[in-house]
Amino acid sequence: MQNAVCLVALLLTACSAPQSRSDAALTASEQTLLVDHAINPAALRCNAQRTWNPTLRAEAKAGAQAMLADLQALGVTVPTEAADGARKVLVDALTWRMVRATIVDGNQNNLGVVAIRGVKTADGQPLLLFRAGFTPRPGQADSCLQSLVAAGVRHGVNLYEGPMPTADLARAEQQTFSQAGGTYFNVQDDAELASWRDELRDDPAATQKAMRAVARVIREAILQPGGRDPQGHVVVHCGGGMHRTGMVVGVLERCWNGAPQAVWESAYRRHVAWQSDAQPGGFEAANLAFIGRFDCSLLGNGR
Repeated sequence: MQNAVCLVALLLTACSAPQSRSDAALTASEQTLLVDHAINPAALRCNAQRTWNPTLRAEAKAGAQAMLADLQALGVTVPTEAADGARKVLVDALTWRMVRATIVDGNQNNLGVVAIRGVKTADGQPLLLFRAGFTPRPGQADSCLQSLVAAGVRHGVNLYEGPMPTADLARAEQQTFSQAGGTYFNVQDDAELASWRDELRDDPAATQKAMRAVARVIREAILQPGGRDPQGHVVVHCGGGMHRTGMVVGVLERCWNGAPQAVWESAYRRHVAWQSDAQPGGFEAANLAFIGRFDCSLLGNGR
């Protein structure tokens, strides 16, 4: 079973391959924002670290090949006509398991926070929007999510829709908010809001549809969840807090807060672990262009 041993080594060392990393701390301006809103940054059990590993897919392909070789050595044969399909299934499964391990087991929280101009919580406090990826152990007392709840977050927005196994994390998040008297929105419960990024990636002509979906996410899931002012601060995340989250928060920064391009572009690059053009992390130019082209009138209220 030497190949299986090698596969385990691949899974355990996936994060040691060449990759783009970021610092684990919030920016100075984010820390000041929290202090100004009576939140102690040191009390948050979250970090701002994010990692982009460009070798995961190659590692998954090597792992799939190793598994098929082990199966063959054990006398389990895959019909020739099914070999390519079996290999693809294994590659996809291993890729997304390693992505989850990088984000969750690696504790890559990708935390950030912005104030949303002119929006208040149900008790009249200025609204803070935290951003993140999936974080470990949502239901445990010492977790990142629990510390956000302790800081006044009462609504969670889960933008993730994809092949990474996350159902257990989403259930734990929803239960955490329910126990705190808060609310939770899972984009997978609404087909239109779940599919917009994949459709946009596959078909640039789907831009207008994607813009309408993002506008709904912002209006109905973030600013007015359930048609009401949020009960407390809000946290929004996707898988790793990079792409869907980066686009939604970027649109809010540009269209609602009126932030200049330098601000929302810098935030997008930072949260996808961009270091330089030579080390772009998860940077996707199309995502940044989407933020810049977004029709702000879709958000209403004169924005």
